[in-house]
Amino acid sequence: MSRRVADCDLTFVDDRAEWTDTRVAFDITATPEGTTLQFTHQGLTAGGSECFAACSRGWTLYITKSLPRLLSTGTGAPIPKYHA
Repeated sequence: MSRRVADCDLTFVDDRAEWTDTRVAFDITATPEGTTLQFTHQGLTAGGSECFAACSRGWTLYITKSLPRLLSTGTGAPIPKYHA
């Protein structure tokens, strides 16, 4: 499943709309061991994205820590909403 990012407001980079028109894709596959989740942020590239390093760390945190916690306890670990 892939979804287009229609709009964004990234507060930690100069190009606050950097994610606009990128796509996030979640591919979920059943395996004999359980379930495999493959995540891709299409359009977010190391050479062409100001937020690539920070966003990669953020997605890694959400996929490897927050999502499993959400699934097992009902509460994930979101970053608090920033109000400028």
